Amino acid sequence: MIHRTPHTAHRTPHTAHRNNSLKDSKLLSVIIPAYNTAKFLNKCVESVANQTYKNIEIIIVDDGSQDNTPQICDELANKFNNIKVIHQENQGSNITRRNGFNASRGEYIAFVDSDDYIDLNSYETAIKILEENNADMVQFGIYDVDLDGKIIKEWQRDDLTLNNASEIYKYFLTSEVASWPLVDKVYKRSLFENLEWPKISMTEDYCISAQLFARAQKFMTINKFLYYYVQNPASLCHDKPKTNPKIRDDIFTSSNFVVNLTGQKFPELLPYAIERKMGAFAAFLADFSEDIWPQIQQSILKDYQFMRSELKLNFIKFINRKLFLHGYFLAYHPGLYKFYLTTRLKIKALTGI
Repeated sequence: MIHRTPHTAHRTPHTAHRNNSLKDSKLLSVIIPAYNTAKFLNKCVESVANQTYKNIEIIIVDDGSQDNTPQICDELANKFNNIKVIHQENQGSNITRRNGFNASRGEYIAFVDSDDYIDLNSYETAIKILEENNADMVQFGIYDVDLDGKIIKEWQRDDLTLNNASEIYKYFLTSEVASWPLVDKVYKRSLFENLEWPKISMTEDYCISAQLFARAQKFMTINKFLYYYVQNPASLCHDKPKTNPKIRDDIFTSSNFVVNLTGQKFPELLPYAIERKMGAFAAFLADFSEDIWPQIQQSILKDYQFMRSELKLNFIKFINRKLFLHGYFLAYHPGLYKFYLTTRLKIKALTGI
């Protein structure tokens, strides 16, 4: 791993928009993992460097990129005096984030994906909420945008404050709007102490967010759209498990990771974690290759038997009865479930319904 901080003689401070309104502002570390995103990186980094909140260090971790990303990283570090660049061999997004965190010094932590960008007021808005309420983390809304910046979807958050650890973790497991992205929040650094960073590159946010939510004592969401998630067709998240075996393995790993964590920290919430796992498998099952079906079936069978024997849950008590049926047939009648799934997909292909 190579750390590179260019000579200060070639750097210029970023442009100030106005004086920071937060007194004695604490350092915010913004970690940007970068892999083959040369087309997007300048816009991403400049949206962070030009924040109205000024006490920021930016850590760009180049994860063994094969395009011009390494050169652009160094050019940006020459342009802005608060950027540190790390060049490393390819290790995947989760380990890349970990390496960025380990190199950071901030009392607050945030993440931005290198093909996305943020509103210029994002961090001043979020940190003001954190400071005024002594919260552990704050979450804001996301716009999904296309390559031209056109909004195609909104991930809206209501104004919400949770002060109970179990309720915070339940929100993570049950929120109707996805709670798991790392990039739509600002965190206190203390949440990351001794964090486990599984070596996966797909659904890695799910594992990390689960641990952060499990540690938080005060969590807030605000009804503001501050992050722009660019729908980049080249991104790994657009691959399918059947064509990319690594993705299917990561989905399997992350789902089991969260179930195990829930059982250790919040056993009363296990039904919600297992429901999420069943939902993930049901959603992606058609994309999994046949060789992993027996492994999925055995995993669901184990969870299903636990739900019935230990938690005394039946069809009437189960949170989502549709998923209960999916889980039942997947666990006990996998052949029949496979026939149902493939038939449903054929009908959908023919009718669109």
